[in-house]
Amino acid sequence: MTLEELAASLGFSSFPPLFAVALAVALVVGLIIFVPVLLRVIEIADYAYSNSRIQVMSSRIIREDKLKEMIEASSLAEVVAALETTEYSPYLREMMEERSESIERALNRHTADAYREVATMVPMNLKKILTVLIRKWDVYNIKLILRGVYAERSPDDIRADLVQVGELDPQKIGELAEARSLEEAISNLDGTPYSRLAESLQIFDQTRNLTVLEAKLDNILYEDAWKNATSQPVDENLLALKNYLATNIDVVNLKFVFRAKKDGLAAGSIENYIVKGGGLQESFIKSTLEVDTVDNVVASLEGTKYYQPVIGAVPEYESTGSILPIELALDGYLARFGKDISITQPFGIGPAIGYLSLKEMEVRNVRTLARGIEAGLSPDEIRNLIMKVGS
Repeated sequence: MTLEELAASLGFSSFPPLFAVALAVALVVGLIIFVPVLLRVIEIADYAYSNSRIQVMSSRIIREDKLKEMIEASSLAEVVAALETTEYSPYLREMMEERSESIERALNRHTADAYREVATMVPMNLKKILTVLIRKWDVYNIKLILRGVYAERSPDDIRADLVQVGELDPQKIGELAEARSLEEAISNLDGTPYSRLAESLQIFDQTRNLTVLEAKLDNILYEDAWKNATSQPVDENLLALKNYLATNIDVVNLKFVFRAKKDGLAAGSIENYIVKGGGLQESFIKSTLEVDTVDNVVASLEGTKYYQPVIGAVPEYESTGSILPIELALDGYLARFGKDISITQPFGIGPAIGYLSLKEMEVRNVRTLARGIEAGLSPDEIRNLIMKVGS
């Protein structure tokens, strides 16, 4: 049968109309196939420039060999000298004295600026989440103030340790530092996202344990971030950021559980401090609050992705009685998780997540070694406190 005869059998008077229909069908099929590919190419192109910038930023992360040299330093002056060759150098120039707290302020100021820079490179829906996370420096400052007020430090001493970054107005931070009681400090938070901290004063009065106040601040911060992440349509990049945020929330919750068990806090009075969201079910986290020892909390994690990192830290916990090794193991897992996202999703938000997680690890390690040197710890003791992505 010829094309003309086929056309006639289908009701067309001649071949050209059939050809036009076939061409139209081919175009439609082509569009169905090509448009998603084109959109994916555009999405990758949107991240191409920002990811090249992030790659440059990642290359400035302090290398392991340099970190090893810093651990061997005999004084904070040597640590500062080593940092002068890094991107922290401009921030160190504002140091008035060589104290670990001064170094920590410089580290935090740079990291906050890094968060802001990365936030300018990502789409608006992801920018909102990163902007909320910049508030972690507000939380950091409020925790410092609460500890200072509780320890009856002078306002000048408290102010000397604050990091002037975050979203709160510096004047508000100044008012908080002037408070002479925890109640006064918390009342000064009225009109801010942290005014809900007042809800925790009753349980604090019962326990006299700052853990409950600090946990409430983490609760406010991460639940606001999670609300932003879950209130918009999910795409591949938002899903990656949500997974990273969920792991952050899990780590915050587990660290709170371990501290609560170490401090002997009753489960019923603190279960509302668990951050909602995350990868672990809220009911599971609350059930871990019901167990009676740190060892049993570790056992309850069997079957989750956090069991192997934590179980490896148990021997050091048992020998020292400190939960710091467990917290380091959880923080190390979070850093590895962020790095893995950068590898599995290299053309989207992955490199930004990987960079931010490595930056957090870097700051934690430099802060730890500075405090260790100031406290007179040996290099071996400091090495045991360093967080490792590769472990």
